[in-house]
Amino acid sequence: MGRIHIDLGSGDGRGPYRWALAAPNRLIIATDANPDALLETAWKAGRKPARGGVSNLICIAEPLSVVGRELGALADIVTVILPWGLLLQAVAVPLMESLREIAALCLPDARIEIVFSYDPERDAEVFGMDVDLAEHVAKLPTLYREVGLRIEQIGKLSNEQLRGYQTTWAKRLGFGKPRQTWRLLARCLSFQFRSA
Repeated sequence: MGRIHIDLGSGDGRGPYRWALAAPNRLIIATDANPDALLETAWKAGRKPARGGVSNLICIAEPLSVVGRELGALADIVTVILPWGLLLQAVAVPLMESLREIAALCLPDARIEIVFSYDPERDAEVFGMDVDLAEHVAKLPTLYREVGLRIEQIGKLSNEQLRGYQTTWAKRLGFGKPRQTWRLLARCLSFQFRSA
């Protein structure tokens, strides 16, 4: 087991598709709760290689709660790039049960990368109140550690850095007005399983 990269909240899946092309020896699993979002990428990946197909990309249209339970601990890389809605709450508030589900996907010492953006006008309901985001983010290492995820680095990303993620949403935000975007790099300390 290993050399498996699970991306949560993949949207249209174009980022994972590009990652699969760039790393043919790594299995990429793109997931999104919206079944329509991944359709085009799943179809494209299933074509012959000469027509743009990639055999190392799997698209799963399920929410985190299902993915964490059904796949189990098999990934050495897990990414959550610019989530919104419940998945944004899961990683940024955070929702502890959802963090456990993310940890449940990880092999020991797996790398986790989370990038989230915050707009006070659009995303205030995520936290349920106005927050000092820098102060809030500083508390995340303690909360992540409770589910076996050790945050090793926290920092802001510029729009230019954001564009480097190769996802549709990252490019859109990267060329838009500046907003607070944070990146968390973490490691999984041990196997974590979904609570009963």
